[in-house]
Amino acid sequence: MRTVVIGGGLAGLSAAIQLAADGDEVLLVESRKSLGGCVRIRESREWVLDPGLHLLHRRGAFYQFLRKLRAPRVLGPKWRSDDFFTIGQTRDSGLSALTEMRPYSKLKPPREFVIPYGGWTGLVGRLVAAANQLGVVYEIESTVESINLQKGRVISVTVEGNTIECDYIVIAASPFDTVRLLENAGLNVSDLESCTPHMVAALDVAIEGKMMRPYSGLYEPISGIIAIDVSSEGRIPENRHSDECAIIHAVHLKKDGEEALEEIKNFLDSRCSGWRKLSTLRRSTASILLHPCELEQRVDGAQYIDNGIVLAGAHVISESVLSDAAIETGRAAAKLLKNHR
Repeated sequence: MRTVVIGGGLAGLSAAIQLAADGDEVLLVESRKSLGGCVRIRESREWVLDPGLHLLHRRGAFYQFLRKLRAPRVLGPKWRSDDFFTIGQTRDSGLSALTEMRPYSKLKPPREFVIPYGGWTGLVGRLVAAANQLGVVYEIESTVESINLQKGRVISVTVEGNTIECDYIVIAASPFDTVRLLENAGLNVSDLESCTPHMVAALDVAIEGKMMRPYSGLYEPISGIIAIDVSSEGRIPENRHSDECAIIHAVHLKKDGEEALEEIKNFLDSRCSGWRKLSTLRRSTASILLHPCELEQRVDGAQYIDNGIVLAGAHVISESVLSDAAIETGRAAAKLLKNHR
């Protein structure tokens, strides 16, 4: 069986790995220059400053998948959740917000978080290595222009003007790209069209000092700003110790834009005085997609299975959120196809 996976983020990579492990011939098509999603960036000057919050839940789908792939080198130290401080509320309420990265989340927080060695690049690299070992073929910087059906079933995809025959498709792209592909194929996309993106402002900064001490993170529910120290060995220069410097990731959970960025900086001024003078690397992102949809807007990944198509990604119904949801739905998509044949 030949399956085309559309999208090379976490959902697409996990689907491709699972499909190849189950014996499929797999082609993964990714429109960007690299695999792993839009946050796979590694800074120079010996600091690993990947944009985004990259704490792994120790019992989560991503962590467990990496263990299954025997990737102990990327699984770093435990993050000090006991030292996370929520301003004006209980620590557990803040940890719930951190777990889901939404203000006032009611999710039960996991017991343990882990800081990955090498940042996001190390995690994605392990998934890519596993896909390579299983013979997954890639089309990078390539766009799927159409999904082609015959009598309601997938027969091929068109990629950069070339027709590629296939038996099944996993769409692990954003809801917006998914709508385009499915709508052009003549399929109903009403559920996907209701997806409302959650855009936020974010700041990532490497600091020559432990500015947040004694806390490992801070959350202010009123403003909606959350800031986490994710420094660890492997993410800082070799001549530094994690007790002497910080890598802070801060997000405004309630809004995006330049005003939101300024509010993040002002929050750090009030809680981590002197961080500006001691910062050695900084990345400001005025607007970035955090969630592709609200929880109640998530869609059934199997709704097009009779057409030979399944969906994967954080916008698909699962027990998890964020990167765990991407991994969980990617693997679930592969298993759905296996069981449907």
